[in-house]
Amino acid sequence: MRTIFIGTSELAVPALNALKEHGHEILAVITQPDRGSGRGKNIRFSPVKEEALKWNLPILQPEKIRAEEVQKQIQELNPDLFVVASYGQKIPQEIMELAPYGCINIHPSLLPKYRGAAPVVGPILNGDVKTGVSIMRLAQQLDAGNVLAQEEIVLDPKETVPSLEPKLAALGAKLLLSVIEQMENGTVEETAQTEAEATYIRQITKEEGKIDFSYPAEKIERMVRAYAPWPSAYTYLDNKTFKIWAADAAESEDNAKAPGTVVYVDKKNLHVQCGEGVLALKEVQIEGKKRMTIEEFLRGKKIETGMHFG
Repeated sequence: MRTIFIGTSELAVPALNALKEHGHEILAVITQPDRGSGRGKNIRFSPVKEEALKWNLPILQPEKIRAEEVQKQIQELNPDLFVVASYGQKIPQEIMELAPYGCINIHPSLLPKYRGAAPVVGPILNGDVKTGVSIMRLAQQLDAGNVLAQEEIVLDPKETVPSLEPKLAALGAKLLLSVIEQMENGTVEETAQTEAEATYIRQITKEEGKIDFSYPAEKIERMVRAYAPWPSAYTYLDNKTFKIWAADAAESEDNAKAPGTVVYVDKKNLHVQCGEGVLALKEVQIEGKKRMTIEEFLRGKKIETGMHFG
């Protein structure tokens, strides 16, 4: 099938590779423009562009995909199908209609749950047991198109975004090939989403990573995993940003201490009071230092019970 692949992030790379490895003709790859990164503003290619270059595929990088000249370029390519995965721009209806098989999207959640910008964060943050991938027909309403296929996976108890994303990306690539095969032989089935069951998770902001120790320890522990690597779960110690990269939630026999108070510390352990239970810190990073285990941190920093985070 003559396909145009539209994607940007690492999540989209396995799908691009799967299409090439299984003999699908990719007419072009559309990805976000190169951006400057870091203090030196060094130009950085998107992960999808990096992969497309390895395959010697034609690459388009429009600032705005809805631009009239982009539409003309796409029309001249005469695609059968558009495949979208983690692109970062809204695809206009005029472009979707340029391919007979339309435009399908790989979405890393079990739609209609977790529509929106951060579907991988949602299930970790909310303590879900499972999540998955949906292949849907792209629609103008955000993530609301008909679902062509879904497959679920069970979350690891200590799942993080960096551990979950590759699993979902691989699952999405596998599911995509199955859906395209069904489209080619006319057996694909479409299921409308139930709007009443739809949930959304918007783009995460830096401020959302700030820890409120009045929350239960279990909720904060999920924040630590959901917000790694960005924006990270953080608090303050001695007026310095203090990031928590790994922690355990534990019960507390005494919840009388103010949230954020150090209630237990020895050479290898540091427990902080929460609204319910305590947070046992495992891996941390104080401003100006590298990430380290709590044991390494305590060797270089004197912490006493009664001290306060926040």
